[in-house]
Amino acid sequence: MRFAVKQVGCGGERIGYLTGFVKSPNTVIETPAAALFTQGGSVVHLTAEVLCKVFTNPQLLWVPLSNSAQLENGLKAQGQGVAKFAGLPNHIACATLHGNNELTPPGHFEGNLVPLWTKQGKKMITADRYMDFMEVFKPDILLAIADGRSTLADGYKRNQKAVERTCSFLDRCVYRYKASKALRETSLIGVIVGTGHRNKCFECIKHILKHGEHLSGIALAGITDGTEESLQVPVQKLEEIFRTVGKVIPNDMVHFVEGCWNPEIIMTAIQHGWDVFDGTYPLKLTNAGQALALNFDLTTNKDDMCILDLNDKRYKLDFGPILKDCECLTCKKHTRAYIRHLLETREMLSNVLLSIHNLHHFDQMFVHARNHIATKTFEVYKNHISHQYRLYVKNLENDLDSVKVKLSEKDIEQTKKKICVSNGDVPKVVTGCG
Repeated sequence: MRFAVKQVGCGGERIGYLTGFVKSPNTVIETPAAALFTQGGSVVHLTAEVLCKVFTNPQLLWVPLSNSAQLENGLKAQGQGVAKFAGLPNHIACATLHGNNELTPPGHFEGNLVPLWTKQGKKMITADRYMDFMEVFKPDILLAIADGRSTLADGYKRNQKAVERTCSFLDRCVYRYKASKALRETSLIGVIVGTGHRNKCFECIKHILKHGEHLSGIALAGITDGTEESLQVPVQKLEEIFRTVGKVIPNDMVHFVEGCWNPEIIMTAIQHGWDVFDGTYPLKLTNAGQALALNFDLTTNKDDMCILDLNDKRYKLDFGPILKDCECLTCKKHTRAYIRHLLETREMLSNVLLSIHNLHHFDQMFVHARNHIATKTFEVYKNHISHQYRLYVKNLENDLDSVKVKLSEKDIEQTKKKICVSNGDVPKVVTGCG
């Protein structure tokens, strides 16, 4: 795989190309872009046939070993890699240890052993065992094994251990990578950890760059462990990380960001030169019965919600599409009311239809980002998207405050009832107490 920067915007944002995939020499992946999250090698909620109708061009596939390790024997028998095995031979597989939407218990490291949390339970594996898996999976892009399931709230000792382990793992991965015939068509990506402590983070980067000639890119981890709490990081703090780390990574390396980040944070990362994001965010929305509904038109200042909760009763008789003018298959043929009905009756089709829309709309967010980088208007686009997301969060907070007030009033009323009863009043006149 080769990465080349085509154009740089007014800031650090850039348009790049991923090319040179041996199995698919004509494939070009434009960045910034997001991968499609997979489970067992397949895009979650979608068959290969439906995926072809959602995306006509090859896409990046995010393949966590944690939810696909059970494929090992089948992949060995077939011998043509995970993308082919899953019926997606034209797409580009990017393999990693864990998906960032998966909650994993902390700790459990034992010497040079790494905990791999699968559906069958915990498996302790070494860096060599991880590379054994990768030689069977034959991904186009391979993220080195790392101790990246940490947060910015972790202390110095946790970051120190994470960096020590990750550097040791990378040394072994590079050794195996250079010696492997099965991985000659695979590009290796180093993983940055220790993000919660500046010195340790840069120590990790320095070690990774020692292997620079064998690496095609670098992935940023060590920010979130998949919990909601770890994702609640101020944008300003993340922006500082994106900026300082991005500056020391060579420009000819593709920059990956791991984590289930919202549109505002993604825009911030793009502004500082980060290229590829994992696809966990649209999956998170789909599983919650929510639909992404960003407004990409900079000439309008709509204050509509950019995320719709289709579980809400307000959509029971709403016979319009999820998003007007959206070109996805779901919006062309189905209504908000129908999808709400499917959610209410727990039909699997609800996840399929929401997944089609969310993946398409999430991808469009990156398409528009690339267009605005090309026309030197990315700063305006970033502010436009960020404003919508901040407004959505503000409305959620207002709704929560309203619920708290209602609960408080209810508690007061209940207290009044208790007082009336305790004073010997009859229950039927309780509501008249005061």
